Amino acid sequence: MWETLLELSEDKRRVIAKLDPQTEIESNLDTQGLGVALSSIGAEDYFVSSDEAERFLKLAKARKSEAYHGIQIAEVKDVELEIVISENDMLATMVITGAYKGNPLVGHQIVSALADSHVVKGINKLALKKVLVMSHTLKPGETFSQPVARGKHPINGKDTLLKPLVKDPTKQILAPKEKKTSGKIDMLNLGEMISVAVDEPLMERIPATAGEPGSTVLGRVIPAKAGRDCILKEGKGSKISQDNPNLLIATASGMPVIHDRSVDVTEAICLPNVGVATGHVKFKGDVVVLGNIESDMIVRATGNISVGGFIESANVQAKGDINVAKGIIGHNVSEGEPKSCIVKSGGSIHAKYAQFCELQAAENIQLQVHCMNSEVRCGKDLVVSNSTGKKGTLSGGHAKVGGSVTCVELGVEGDTATHVEAFAHFHKHRERQVKLKENYTLAQEETMSLVRQELELKKVPKSEREPEQEEKLESQKLEASTQLEAAKLARDVNQADLNDALAEAKIEATSKVFTHVTVQFGDEKITTKRVHGASIFSFNQYEIECRSMLEDEAFDAEDV
Repeated sequence: MWETLLELSEDKRRVIAKLDPQTEIESNLDTQGLGVALSSIGAEDYFVSSDEAERFLKLAKARKSEAYHGIQIAEVKDVELEIVISENDMLATMVITGAYKGNPLVGHQIVSALADSHVVKGINKLALKKVLVMSHTLKPGETFSQPVARGKHPINGKDTLLKPLVKDPTKQILAPKEKKTSGKIDMLNLGEMISVAVDEPLMERIPATAGEPGSTVLGRVIPAKAGRDCILKEGKGSKISQDNPNLLIATASGMPVIHDRSVDVTEAICLPNVGVATGHVKFKGDVVVLGNIESDMIVRATGNISVGGFIESANVQAKGDINVAKGIIGHNVSEGEPKSCIVKSGGSIHAKYAQFCELQAAENIQLQVHCMNSEVRCGKDLVVSNSTGKKGTLSGGHAKVGGSVTCVELGVEGDTATHVEAFAHFHKHRERQVKLKENYTLAQEETMSLVRQELELKKVPKSEREPEQEEKLESQKLEASTQLEAAKLARDVNQADLNDALAEAKIEATSKVFTHVTVQFGDEKITTKRVHGASIFSFNQYEIECRSMLEDEAFDAEDV
C-alpha cells in the first residue's frame, strides 16, 4: 500500500507521502511496510521521521486536505556537526552524527563550526583530521565525539625560596667517629661543631615568579597567581650583602641558628660533659654538650641546647630547641611525686627516646624509638617514630598536645594505662567561638534597634524633623553596619580555623593500639577494651571517631 503513497522530490533528497483522491486507505495500515516501500524507490538509507509518517496516516485515514497536498516523511541528511563547550570553557568537543545518504564533512565546515562557536585557542589539528575521517565511515545516525580543543590552565608562580647555605646544628647528629689511621672508633671524637666565619654566606633568597597565564578555548585569559614574596631579614650577627641584596652573610663568628627568613650567629659554649666537674650551667646563648648531662645537674640557656649523649635525671631548660642525640632518662618515682628528669623547651625537643621524665615544648616533640611512662606537653605535634616508620612506641604516662599525635604503637601489653589528649586548645577555640557568636548577636540587636528608631523617625512629618537627628542616626547606622560585618567576619574566620584544626588534629597509630589506652579530645574520652590494628582517632566537636587504617577492619566507639 505504501508504494502507491510515496514519491521522491525533484532533487531526490526528500520522500513525500501523498494521498491520491482515487486511493482508498486501509483502516489497519501502519508504518510496518514503510521500509520496504522506501527501498523500492531507492530511499532505504534516508532519515525517516516516524512522527511525520504517523501523522500522515492519521490525516489520510481522516481524508484531511493536508494528506492530499503531501507530507515529508523522509529525507537525505548530511553529517551533522555540533560543538559542545564544557569544563568551564576549558574543553571543546565535536559531536558528529552519521549521514543518512548525505555528504560527509569537508574542511571548511569544521572551520566554520569552530568560528561560530568562538573556539580560538588550544585547537588540535590532528583531532580535527580524525573528525573529518570519521564523518566518512559513520553509519547513518551513529554518533562520534572527539575533543578538539583544550584550554591552558594557568601555571601559578613559585613562592620566594629562602635557602640556607649552612648546615643546621639542630639536625647534626653527634656520634663517635672513625679514626682515619686505624679505622677504629674514637669515643672522644664526636664530630666537628658547625660554625661560620665573618662574611660567610648564610642564606640565599630566590625571588618569587609571576607564573604563566592560561586561557580557555574561547580565548578568555585566565590570570596566574603570582608567587608569594618575602624578604630576607638581617639577624643577630648577620646582614644583607652589599654586593647581592638576595644574600645574607655573617658579621660575626659563631654557631648559625636558622630561622624561616633569617639566620642568627650566636656565641656558644661547648662542654665535654655537664656534671660535678662543671657544676650547673646557665648561659646566655647556645649550649653544646658533647657528652652527657648527668644526674641532678641544672642547665639553662637563652638559645638552643645540643647534647651528644644522654640527659639523665637532670633539669634542662632552653628558650630555643633542645636536641639530644641519645635518650632522656629519669627514674621511676611514686605516683604524685615530681619526675626526676625535667626537660623544657621554648621551641622543639628532639631525642631518640624518653622514659620516666617530664617533657614540655612550646612547639613539637619528636622521639625516634619510644616515649615510656612520661608526662608530655607540647604546643603543636607529638611524633614517636623513626625515619622508616617501623619503630616508635608511646606507652604509659600522660601526653597532652596542642596538635596531633603520631606513633607506630600506642599503649603496651598488660595493664599499664596510657592517656593521650590531642588538640588541647579545643576549649579555647570553642569558648572564643561562643564569645564571637554573642558579639555578632549583640551587633545584630544594635542594628535592629537603629532600624526601629529610623522607622519611628519617619513617622514624624518631614517638616518637624531636625536634620541633626537624621545625620546622627545615619552615622550610627553606618557604624553599626561596620561592627556587624566585623563581628560576622571574626565569627566565620574563627569557625574556619576551628574546622581546620579539627581536621588536622588526629591521634594516629600506624601499627597497633593496645588495651587501656585513653584517648581524649576536649571533655570527650574513650578507652580501648581490645587490641586494634593501625588506627586513627579524630574529633568532630561532639564525639570521638575511630577509624581503622586497614581496609578489612573497621570499628566504632562502642567497640573500642
